Amino acid sequence: MFLGKVVGTVWSTKKTPDLEGVRFLIVHPYDLDKEPTKNIVVVADRLGAGIGEIVMCAYGKAARSAIGNQDMSIEAAVVGIVDRMDLQDAESEELRESARELRGRDNGK
Repeated sequence: MFLGKVVGTVWSTKKTPDLEGVRFLIVHPYDLDKEPTKNIVVVADRLGAGIGEIVMCAYGKAARSAIGNQDMSIEAAVVGIVDRMDLQDAESEELRESARELRGRDNGK
């Protein structure tokens, strides 16, 4: 699993039949010890995550299980939308800022 920030969506009018009706997001993964990675990952989303949200994603069989179809042609999927992160000693300023923003949304709960 990995944490990442949703930075965009993918629109595709032509795709394999098993992907019909599946929404795809562009996620920028976090490396908890360093700055965010320079890579992006296209992930399937059935939870309704939006741009700017922090998400938990899974790869491979775990991703297909989360979507509900082991035969689906996907490699990664959103398995959770993060409400809050508590970090200690993370070097990534962007990740610390995301954690502060999430904490501010829950009104101290």
